[in-house]
Amino acid sequence: MQICFAGHLSIDVNVVKGVAHTTCGGGVFYGAIAAHRLGARTTVYTKCAAADQSKFAELAAAGVPVTFLPSATSTSIRNDYPTDNPDDRTSHLISRGAPFSAADLEAIQADVLHVNPLWRGEFPPDLLPLARQRTEFLAADAQGFLRRAADDPGKSPTGDDKTMVYRDWDDKRRYLPLLDLFKVDAKEARILTGSDDPRAAARQLRALGARTVLLTHQAGVLVHDGREFFEAPFAAYAIEGRTGRGDTCTAAFLVARATMPLAAATAFAARVTSEKMQYRGPYRPAT
Repeated sequence: MQICFAGHLSIDVNVVKGVAHTTCGGGVFYGAIAAHRLGARTTVYTKCAAADQSKFAELAAAGVPVTFLPSATSTSIRNDYPTDNPDDRTSHLISRGAPFSAADLEAIQADVLHVNPLWRGEFPPDLLPLARQRTEFLAADAQGFLRRAADDPGKSPTGDDKTMVYRDWDDKRRYLPLLDLFKVDAKEARILTGSDDPRAAARQLRALGARTVLLTHQAGVLVHDGREFFEAPFAAYAIEGRTGRGDTCTAAFLVARATMPLAAATAFAARVTSEKMQYRGPYRPAT
């Protein structure tokens, strides 16, 4: 099985209780390395400045082929974790790379395509019908369709606030039916549905058209396919390992669903994610 991850790489500045650590990041970084180390053939299609490509050498070192599409700038994000709650996070957009275009999708052909943008507009939603044509199984992460900089037009009176905020996806009823898997966290699920209850939110998102919903929250992961709910807990973890949680969970689930029943795939994804959250950086199999 070949899984293609499409989205920006990011120069991340993660601040945990006031201590800053700069590292390479982005959903495609964490997801592609995890999927590759779990046995899938993976590729990454991304955009960043040519001068920054060497900062993401860990992908190639891990065995993941990367197609760097042209961009004058790179995406860079500061993530602040002030408490031990992994869902208590604020993010600040330092810079952003060029959005994807229809031409960028022409070379993509994979069994599974996971669209994993970091900010709204990075992967314009009108590209999703084109992405649907490039793969047998289309997955997407809600983050890149809800999260925007506060200085986007009409959002900030001063125009200089790049704090990242979440807003509902106005066109969700149009685009969710295109998705075989829709990944959300508890915050995103609440914004999309108005519900704090994971099962109720997943049920609503399924009713809006997503074939399967994968929802992560502080305690674990929930999967809903329209008929049943499958749940598995996360083990105790370190807050320093929080960045990349959902991306790792999605990647592990995408790998497992090809050969396992959904209940087993959900448990597998929770176990892999728990292992990854013990440390900074992408998933490393236990030796």
